[in-house]
Amino acid sequence: MTGQPVSLTAFWKSFRAKVVGRKFVQDVGILTVTNFVGAALSFAQAILVARWLGPELYGVAALVMSYPTLVYTFFDARSSEASVKYLSEFRARNELDRVRATCKLGYAVDFAIASIAFLVVAVSAHWAARSIVNRPEMTSLIIVCAAAFIPQALIGTSRSVLTVLGRFRLTALVEALMTILRVVLVLGLVMSGWQVTGVVWGNAIAMIATGLVYGVLAWVLTLRAWGGSPFQGNWQTLKGRWREILGFLAYSDLNALLGLISKQSDVLLLGYFRNPTEVGYYKLAKNLASGLSHLTGPLRSVTYPKLVHLWSAGRLSDFRRVLYKLAVTLAIPLTFGVILSVLAAPAAIQYFLGESYLEASVPTQFLLVATGLRLIGFWVSPFYLATGQVRLLTVFALAGAIGAIPIYAVCILFWGASGLAVSRLALTLLTDTTAAVLIMLWGIRTNYGRLSPKPMGSPIGN
Repeated sequence: MTGQPVSLTAFWKSFRAKVVGRKFVQDVGILTVTNFVGAALSFAQAILVARWLGPELYGVAALVMSYPTLVYTFFDARSSEASVKYLSEFRARNELDRVRATCKLGYAVDFAIASIAFLVVAVSAHWAARSIVNRPEMTSLIIVCAAAFIPQALIGTSRSVLTVLGRFRLTALVEALMTILRVVLVLGLVMSGWQVTGVVWGNAIAMIATGLVYGVLAWVLTLRAWGGSPFQGNWQTLKGRWREILGFLAYSDLNALLGLISKQSDVLLLGYFRNPTEVGYYKLAKNLASGLSHLTGPLRSVTYPKLVHLWSAGRLSDFRRVLYKLAVTLAIPLTFGVILSVLAAPAAIQYFLGESYLEASVPTQFLLVATGLRLIGFWVSPFYLATGQVRLLTVFALAGAIGAIPIYAVCILFWGASGLAVSRLALTLLTDTTAAVLIMLWGIRTNYGRLSPKPMGSPIGN
């Protein structure tokens, strides 16, 4: 029997209705496009500023901004993950007093962290300018950069509010506009002859503006959706949940800090044991492989609140169904994209960068596989966070941190940059793949240990 031919128009209508028309795909798509546009603008800014300033001044600007950022990163509590989880949970239960109290807590934690980081930088700025930057006259610029973190503290919880309310397009618009503002400010000030000062002030003004814009938007949306401003929440309404919330914050912070060890120590170890040329190959490979991560972030941002909502509402069957669809449905196109990027990497490197960079091909391919595995398993981290298993997630991060330095060192000594890339892939298999396997076992057994959603009243709909 001969089937009826399907017209291109009919196929497109079906594809648009089943795939493109879905809100999940639209939200991920708009965030992904924004990420790639932002990355392209930042790349162009970096090239122009580097050419205008020259290697020495460009390095000075990087050091001036890196020191406050490092201090802030060390103290940062990563409260946005906790905010998304508990805002989604209390919203699902229609506990609006707790929603506002969670907003207030998130802002309080973020402002406290930013203030502590600023004080530490202010006290040590002269030492950093003299010992790290080797330019004592840069002390004031280091303090300026640190001061910008205080208004920027509005971003974390404000973005969480927009995420929980599903305002991903608004988030994408703000990110795009603020990236354009930063690029225009930095390039304009550097072109005007402000040099390092222009780079620092351009970034600082953009950070302040971004924080204020997010803060205003969250204020307006909170008033409309939850009947009060974020600062009207009463912390007494969180009674009985304080230990859980603070524990989640603590483990999220520890999880991120442990992750920094495996992510930041590789280049330093390669430089220590080998030579700058291999560092150059590996750094290029790392930058190229990071392109896949621009899709991982949007997928996690949209998936996380959805899973939290279903889990908090006690809808276990829907939770499992959504998790299965995310893991299986998107696995095929994501895997195809990863394989294509791995195969195309050597030719792309030779075409765009020349034969002198061909030795970066093998490290790039291994790092693409490692980054691709995290992309395909984008749903793993949201699962553990949504179900409150942040301690187990921290165990995987701890395993990666403990194994990172000795594994990196041995592989570097024997195989250099390529060995380091292989070791990064091995750690990804050890941590991320193990975490994914445990989720699959949970799905098969219906219950992972004592893990189950808390009972509640009637859930709200999608």
